[in-house]
Amino acid sequence: MKIIFLGLGYLGYNLSKALNAKYDVEVWGIDSPYVKYTPWFKHVDVFDLALMLNKDLKDAIVIDTVSLVGNRTKSDNEKRFIDDLVFKYQGLFDVLKAKGVKRYIYFSSGGTIYGDCDLAISEKHILNPKSLYGKSKKALEEALMDSGLDYVILRPSNPYGGFQVTKGQGVIPILIDKILNDEAFDMYVDENSVRDYFYISDFADGLDRIIQSDINKEIFNIGSGVPTSLRTVIDLVEKDCQKSLTVNKLQIDDTAVKSVVLDISKLKNMVGYEPKISLQDGIRLEVERLERGI
Repeated sequence: MKIIFLGLGYLGYNLSKALNAKYDVEVWGIDSPYVKYTPWFKHVDVFDLALMLNKDLKDAIVIDTVSLVGNRTKSDNEKRFIDDLVFKYQGLFDVLKAKGVKRYIYFSSGGTIYGDCDLAISEKHILNPKSLYGKSKKALEEALMDSGLDYVILRPSNPYGGFQVTKGQGVIPILIDKILNDEAFDMYVDENSVRDYFYISDFADGLDRIIQSDINKEIFNIGSGVPTSLRTVIDLVEKDCQKSLTVNKLQIDDTAVKSVVLDISKLKNMVGYEPKISLQDGIRLEVERLERGI
């Protein structure tokens, strides 16, 4: 089975590597710090539609990890920004449909698309994104559902772990890096804010189970299903590193979600997904990785 990942960032690298031994995997994208670590990478601008029309995509499963909008991206005209993004993607959707892809798996955002909620959120929950990042994910989900493609939408919570080249991505590796290097952590959210953290190998397992299934036109949350405050994460990092973290409490980002944890029962019931790595064990693996300098 041919698997084509679009985009070579943190997720594109780690998930494609995890599946590379099992499937015929390629990653298509533009230059990134992960290229030299990825022999299965091919330099392809996936939004060059003329180029894409000449590619063999027949019966491939295409997994989109492209990141055109950052978590902290701002715009003076959000509507125009999102309209331009949707137009760009609609062209890609048209090409993928014309070339006969088997399924298109789109990574949305379980951490931002729902907005705030104190209870575990199912896929049926109303979408209420606060940030431009979350709003862009909602708009692209809607465009995909109207595209005529066979699709699966994944809404990940907060994945972490695995190999990471770039710093400043993901609160857990940032916390560990800061404490190991005796640097202060800049906190833009309340320490009691709640998130759903899950290890990258669990993400890869859930993705693999979806690939093996015949599931189509479905939306899934994927995460740990366990609510964890930032304060708890800091405590676990300090315990594992046996050091105290210096924290700079800055002005809180009013677009940041205060509380979100995902209900992952649908993915469990439909494909047998079950997270295996606890947060404590995952943090220990991250500490060991960063202590080795990789």
